[in-house]
Amino acid sequence: MRQIVMLVFPTRGTLVDAADRIHALDAVKIRHSAVIAKAEDGETVIMEDDINPDEGSIAGGTLGALMGALGVAGLGAFLLPGVGAILAIGAGALFGGLIGGATGGITAGLIDLGFKNTQLEELAQHLNAGSVALLIEFEGEAVNLDTLRETLADFAPQFITPIS
Repeated sequence: MRQIVMLVFPTRGTLVDAADRIHALDAVKIRHSAVIAKAEDGETVIMEDDINPDEGSIAGGTLGALMGALGVAGLGAFLLPGVGAILAIGAGALFGGLIGGATGGITAGLIDLGFKNTQLEELAQHLNAGSVALLIEFEGEAVNLDTLRETLADFAPQFITPIS
């Protein structure tokens, strides 16, 4: 069963303390989470536990470049005279990086493990300037919202609401 809850806090410090309190609960298992912060000037920052396509491209490109360079070196590129070894290893790293970057970006775009980006951006528009929200997807059975309100009463969340 999928249950998503949005908690809005007046400051980032209270959000961090409240998140620690939620993690300490034995009956609660968190599947995904995201933090949405809206500055006084209206700028929005979204942090989530998902890999976006840019991060996938960087990781894939780095690994591809390393594997390409090592693969060409392993094939005996050092036996080439002069600068041939450097050119061969460089070309292997270049092609490996290009292929790995493309593959990593496409894969990260197809496998969206967290929240939908459009959903997060829409929720960010509803935040008041200067506030911060914690979005949590709970795993397993539904979490009792009254229990969650009691647990977080010390942190004065502005509101706790389930998201469909």
